[in-house]
Amino acid sequence: MREVGAPVQPENQSAGEGCVQAASAIRPPLRRLAPSAVNALTVDLEDWYHVCGTGEMSAPLRWDLYESRVTRSTRTILTLLQRWGVRATFFVLGYIAEREPELIRAIVRDGHEVATHGHFHRRIFEMSPDEFAEDLARSLDAISAACGGPVVGYRAPEWSIRTHTLWALPILRKHGILYDSSMVPLTRMGERSFPRFPCRFATEHGDIHEFPLTTVRCFGERLPISGGLPLRLAPYFYIVSQIRRLNDAGRPALVYIHPWEFDPEHPRIDLPWSRRFMHHFNLPATPRKVAGLLGHLPFAPVRTVLAV
Repeated sequence: MREVGAPVQPENQSAGEGCVQAASAIRPPLRRLAPSAVNALTVDLEDWYHVCGTGEMSAPLRWDLYESRVTRSTRTILTLLQRWGVRATFFVLGYIAEREPELIRAIVRDGHEVATHGHFHRRIFEMSPDEFAEDLARSLDAISAACGGPVVGYRAPEWSIRTHTLWALPILRKHGILYDSSMVPLTRMGERSFPRFPCRFATEHGDIHEFPLTTVRCFGERLPISGGLPLRLAPYFYIVSQIRRLNDAGRPALVYIHPWEFDPEHPRIDLPWSRRFMHHFNLPATPRKVAGLLGHLPFAPVRTVLAV
């Protein structure tokens, strides 16, 4: 990644909202969409046991010992999307693409975009650049073989891009990735200096688009509301009102879900209480809230929203 001076200040974003102080330049943000904007709907295609940082449980050598439930739960999502006529982006683990290629083909047949979530669900900050490139390349080979076409999007497991792992962006771009969706503009989950809205980063291999996790201001702090535990925890009317406020300002929101959230009977993992709460709290709310969002808000795949 080439050294540059201060990053370009995106229009309509204050310092700290849209800039990253790193060895990369941020291009001006994508042109605002005309109100109301179309939101990006995304699915992290992973199974119930794909949890980072769980010791032996997260070791790929053990995964074949566990019951696979991803096809059944993903087909539940596909049926819901078909009912509402909505297309989404599925960030697929290469491991799943190798073992469930027909599932990936079914996703493509339904008109959805297929992108990569890495191969073995490893967080970027746990890998060296060479290990990351190897994991990425293997996932791209597996997913492309299953879907029969190129893959141009990436999301890191557990949103694991940080300022000290921005070396991943040129590696992604070198492998043909046109956009990333891994940044979180929050301290604990990511970096407060990360951009809040879609923008572009410059790398030596060309620009790469970034679609960060959507956050909203609440009690003086920025909080996520549009996926995972926050989606299950926040009141539905609040989620809709905040996304509509973004859309009325011409900003797209990003919503993310997981197949295991549509399978409340999946086996439980022995996790620390905080992570157990994050993974299991109020799972039955996910299908209900997602169905509501599909009926109340416009959605499209990430690549369509970013026009890449």
